[in-house]
Amino acid sequence: MQRSTNIARLLILESLATHLMTATFAYAAAEPVTVQRQPLIRLLEEEMQANTNWVRIHAAEALIQHGCTNSVAKIFAPLVAKENPAAQIGEWRIMAQAAETEAQRRASVALIRQALLDEHSPVRLQAAESLAKLGSVAITDRPVLERWLKDADEATAPFVLWLLALSSSAEDRASVEARLAKSLDSNDPIARLRTAFALGRLKTLSPASFQQLTERVRRESSDSPARVYLIAAQLLHEEEEAARQELIKQLAVYLNSTKPNEQLEAATVLGMRGTVEQRPGLMRLLQSREPDARIGAANGLLHLLR
Repeated sequence: MQRSTNIARLLILESLATHLMTATFAYAAAEPVTVQRQPLIRLLEEEMQANTNWVRIHAAEALIQHGCTNSVAKIFAPLVAKENPAAQIGEWRIMAQAAETEAQRRASVALIRQALLDEHSPVRLQAAESLAKLGSVAITDRPVLERWLKDADEATAPFVLWLLALSSSAEDRASVEARLAKSLDSNDPIARLRTAFALGRLKTLSPASFQQLTERVRRESSDSPARVYLIAAQLLHEEEEAARQELIKQLAVYLNSTKPNEQLEAATVLGMRGTVEQRPGLMRLLQSREPDARIGAANGLLHLLR
């Protein structure tokens, strides 16, 4: 199985080299964008089929971001709840995004919400993260979230606050966002990592929160596990061109990281906020032995091709 997977991936990479390395990347007249995207889509589909649990989920989510829901639904429908129990929340999140009908989407979201409301659930934190990523929030859950926060440790609080921010009224949003941004000063690097991820994925940030984020990026040590997520979060919101270019340079360093999660985040965000100058680094990352690194590279390249 592993040998056939490697052969398939090599063939896809050869196709990518043909479509991307020998042509001008930016929408060459002889190669429509759809043609350039096809090998990258095939690579993500291969990763989705060849891997399991969270890596499979990462590949599926990348495909969904680029409108490829049919292939995802075919793979995930028979898999849900049959693999690692800890990954079930992620599988339900995928099925919610790949659902063909609103009823199917609601059914998957309901399963995630059930885990969120169960204070004894071992996957409650993953449920909060997944609902926030889906943007599926319920105002009626706010009392439950506030009670959870009273006993939550510093590493748990950011995802709970993320959900609270998304479900806030216009009047409450500023205060909840401020509570979330305050977690940037936690002594726990995982708390800072999760706070950065949440702030980066919010559609807008207040000037005060953005200032706290930029200051945290400046102070974060180079060996911190949170640093790549902090840089990515600032880049996702940065509007000043010179600062954006500097952040791109800093984030590109993580394409050479030894940690696949850092490569996944860096490659994805470089695709979302970078330029064609990031193409060579992302192309090299497609050759990585780590599936999450390859998934991030393919996702980033697909963002650049939009």
